[in-house]
Amino acid sequence: MPFHQWLELVKDVEPGKTLPAGMSRRAIILGETMLALHEAFPDLKCKPHVHASSQITYMLKGKLRMVIGGEERVLLPGDFAYVPSHVEHSIESLDEYVLALDVFQPYRPDIAERLRELHALTGPGEA
Repeated sequence: MPFHQWLELVKDVEPGKTLPAGMSRRAIILGETMLALHEAFPDLKCKPHVHASSQITYMLKGKLRMVIGGEERVLLPGDFAYVPSHVEHSIESLDEYVLALDVFQPYRPDIAERLRELHALTGPGEA
């Protein structure tokens, strides 16, 4: 399918290996690329982590403190950041709701596995 809508994608709200408490995700894999729309509630802190995929984070709403390889910046709507593969990074939402689009290349196998679990739970075509 060449066309998609975010609201048609399953929304993951359950904290787990790839999703910290206080965050939700809708994600899709398109070829080797993964798009993930993340919501974070105020005062969320995601511990430092690394993954093999490179990541671009584009801010849509709110303020997000991001640390990438020891460099820190507060991102505002319209800002974006690049996380190279295997570089430690972390995020912290500040005092407001955050909406950010993450692009992973290649797609993250751990999130892909979670997507398979979610689709098995909800069944095809259900959200």
